[in-house]
Amino acid sequence: MSSINKNYPPKARKKLVKRKVHNIELSDHFDWIRDNNWQEVLNSPNVLKKNIRKYIDEENKWTDKKLSFLKPIEKKIFREIKNKIKEEDTSIPEKDGDWFYYSETKKNKEYSILRRYKSNSSRKKSAVYHDWNKESKPYKYFKPGGAFNSSNHSLLAWSFDNKGSEFYQIRVKDLSQRKHLKDNIKDTDGSIVWSLNNDGFYYIKMDKNHRPSSLYFHLLGTHQNKDIEIYNEKDSGYFLNISETLSKKYLVLNIHNHETSEVRIINQEEKNKKLKLIAKRKKTIEYSIEHDQENSRFLILTNKDNAIDFKLMETNENELNKKNWIDFLPYKEGTLITNFSCLAQYIIVQELENGLPRIVVINKKNKKKNIIKFDEEIYDLDFFEGCEYQSNKIKIYYSSMATPLLTYDYKLKEQKKRIIKKQQIPSGHNEKNYNLERVYAISHDGEKIPISIIKRKDTPKNAPTLLYGYGSYGISISPSFSVSRLSLIDRGMVYAIAHIRGGMEKGKKWYEDGKKKNKLNSFKDFITCAEFLKKENISENITIHGGSAGGLLIGASINISPDTFHCAVAEVPFVDVLNTILDDTLPLTPPEWEEWGNPIKNKSDFDYIGSYSPYDNIKEQNYPTILATSGLTDPRVTYWEATKWIAKLRSKKTDDNPIFLKTYTEAGHGGMAGRYNQIRETAFIYAFILWRNNLIKRSFSS
Repeated sequence: MSSINKNYPPKARKKLVKRKVHNIELSDHFDWIRDNNWQEVLNSPNVLKKNIRKYIDEENKWTDKKLSFLKPIEKKIFREIKNKIKEEDTSIPEKDGDWFYYSETKKNKEYSILRRYKSNSSRKKSAVYHDWNKESKPYKYFKPGGAFNSSNHSLLAWSFDNKGSEFYQIRVKDLSQRKHLKDNIKDTDGSIVWSLNNDGFYYIKMDKNHRPSSLYFHLLGTHQNKDIEIYNEKDSGYFLNISETLSKKYLVLNIHNHETSEVRIINQEEKNKKLKLIAKRKKTIEYSIEHDQENSRFLILTNKDNAIDFKLMETNENELNKKNWIDFLPYKEGTLITNFSCLAQYIIVQELENGLPRIVVINKKNKKKNIIKFDEEIYDLDFFEGCEYQSNKIKIYYSSMATPLLTYDYKLKEQKKRIIKKQQIPSGHNEKNYNLERVYAISHDGEKIPISIIKRKDTPKNAPTLLYGYGSYGISISPSFSVSRLSLIDRGMVYAIAHIRGGMEKGKKWYEDGKKKNKLNSFKDFITCAEFLKKENISENITIHGGSAGGLLIGASINISPDTFHCAVAEVPFVDVLNTILDDTLPLTPPEWEEWGNPIKNKSDFDYIGSYSPYDNIKEQNYPTILATSGLTDPRVTYWEATKWIAKLRSKKTDDNPIFLKTYTEAGHGGMAGRYNQIRETAFIYAFILWRNNLIKRSFSS
């Protein structure tokens, strides 16, 4: 269904398909690449239509052949990254009841091994209770989900995906007898919450269109078809997920889309375990809860009352109505609350102020605050409250683009922190060899766009630059440490992150200004950042990189301003935006209407999405060199998006710059599974980038 010549890339055949939407005719020559049998393909890739599979295989063969000369540098980068990670390592043990739990990694093993020991014993007497490597052996693709201990610590429920389709399977292991039970739960989202008496667990079931739409309870020892449905979400625009409060008293069912949420709870201590509504959903109002057992209340993180960057409220656990909610931590303009947790004596709040994270510890008795922050210009910060509600300490995680991860033990009462683990770089790393910088580009409307930059101190001006961006869903790209990107930086590349609108680096409004009818701001910001780097003599050739919705950013940017960029890498790119958001059978489409608009109902949304959708705006013009990747069983951004995009680009572009497509036929949205396979994938992309920037031979030592 395509033509192929050893000297030319695959040329996809054209088959015109026309349809009318809002009385406007849409034409698509490559619609045939989309298999209408896609639901079945997610679970069984071998059912993909032969003509489509043939074309995908031809693209892979072409890419493999033409880039085969990069294999030596790929292998070198793979070894470099591998030598920068501590292959044999252990996590810090975490106390949960009468046990300490931790994980370890072994040399040449793709997955971690889970171990535990009694709290009155020592790590030397620990035992393996779950080995992901052993469980992965029957499968070509294997991605661990979660591992969930029952409250009596005698049972383990664990989940895995063996297709890349994110349909997770749940198995149950009797830890005392070291054997699996017959229980086998399929088509889940991978998470569970155990009942307090350990007779079963709650889970979220995916429907045929890959939407997490139903809450079920599974009784141990019974078949899945006997499981009880507790809740079913009728609105396809809302997804479900479950958790439990740190106090263990409540199961929490979160029902949400991108701008609205609703929470229901089950009191696990009651015999009649019925769902209870916290507050009915109201469009654009978001909230989440945590249980404060000592004060018989819920703490609520919400944007209610125009608290655009969120505030903390409280209500008695028996008085759930919104009219009973009162402020606990009032709204403060310019300070975004990103996360919070509640322990027996303390409340932990994570905030973002002026683009920098900080942690605020609040004493529940006197409401006194202690602020934890660091002095670097740009850094990443996070915390983990642990598994025990009564804990009097937390872990703090700190890194920067130059500083490997530091883990602190922080004593809440004493307000003291100490380093308990430093990320080790076996091959060596000297953070003093690098410059970090936060600069600002002025966008088309006067907004200051932050750019985080790392480079070696001996890197000259106007160096080749990798500019990374995302800019959707309110996801902030943190300036954290990465061992892999050193393979670029140590060869003379500048690495820059554009914190464009659509993320939440500068608060919720930053996100709102980059979604729906403001989406063009994301692309303009990104292009502005690239132009700024050139103007300031920081960069000469700009390579851009993004994945998923970041792939949309890449596709739109090279349509709008192709001459600005030297090279583009788009991983699992969301580029066929208009067609996808018009298809309400696809897994993510209904929830996505809150992010992009609904082109089915609203012509104005249809017109606006159509104005930037990368696939629909490919022009007869020059384009930079492009590498795109996709996963055949990807349920989020389907394989045909990248495939159609590349086919159309080849049919339209007017230059001789090469374009490559790599489809992973045994992988989904996250690419290859396993830590070494992921390094190989990164090595392939980085080798490609170095080649296009003439940096393959140049190398610096640390």
